[in-house]
Amino acid sequence: MKIISLGFLSALIAFPSFSSESSSIGYKTVDLALQALKNKAGTKLSVQGGWTIIEDQEDSNLVLWSFTPESHSAHPAAIKRKVLEKNQAIYIQMSALCQAKKTDCDKLMEEFEQLNKNIMKGSG
Repeated sequence: MKIISLGFLSALIAFPSFSSESSSIGYKTVDLALQALKNKAGTKLSVQGGWTIIEDQEDSNLVLWSFTPESHSAHPAAIKRKVLEKNQAIYIQMSALCQAKKTDCDKLMEEFEQLNKNIMKGSG
């Protein structure tokens, strides 16, 4: 049996900047991330409650991307959750790029942290 642990190895919010560097999710903007992932071979796209959800693989680890709907207060935002296994435990590495107001972005991250905790409770 695998134990699910919440390891927020990086629960980061990256705000837009004017540099040409990639953000903590690996893309400069939310829109660039969404377009690249939609066009990437092997990804699975679905829409759930207005959210665009994309399943991907990175270094043989499952990566779940969540993109806010236009109606969300933190739009545009992308949350990347990478599922990692170490010592027979599962960890979630979470990072995000949120290009909305800081207060809306902070609230979004709190919601995802709670979602991850609920997943852990349900799997324990």
